[in-house]
Amino acid sequence: MSIVVERASLDRFGDIPAPCGHCLYWQTKGEYAAVRDKNENERRKRQWFEKVENEFGNPIRIAYLDDVPAGFLQFAPARFFPRIAEYTTATPSNKAIFIACLYVMNEKARRKGIGTAMLSDLVREVRGSRCRVLETFARRGSANNPSGPLEFYLKHGFKTVDGGEEFPLVRLES
Repeated sequence: MSIVVERASLDRFGDIPAPCGHCLYWQTKGEYAAVRDKNENERRKRQWFEKVENEFGNPIRIAYLDDVPAGFLQFAPARFFPRIAEYTTATPSNKAIFIACLYVMNEKARRKGIGTAMLSDLVREVRGSRCRVLETFARRGSANNPSGPLEFYLKHGFKTVDGGEEFPLVRLES
């Protein structure tokens, strides 16, 4: 079993596993319809990707399990994710990198180290940058959350910033 984490590119945007390639949850505000028009959403996601890449750097990683796309990681400074304003738990730091999504695509691929590989890759990258803080809203008691379960982050050294009932804000300072 081989896990490889790579930066996304417009040429390889099609490798982003469904539904992440056309999900605009964090890039929007208000009521969210999961899929309106997949092609339009993917076009908008590509535009977002280009903007963030130009202003911040590459914000998407794809994890491959035995050369098959199996995981997705999306991150950037909080200003690139308007949905954050709707979370009442706490406000992410404007000095942090916000993990919007860390998702392993299916049950068969879970618990094989893919999430850990993606997070470790990001932590290494952040340690080499001037921004040395990662934050996310993790879900308490459930893995069904774009950024993943609270237990996953606590296991990897994150600390709870604000407890929140369902989606506490967690932080890792590297």
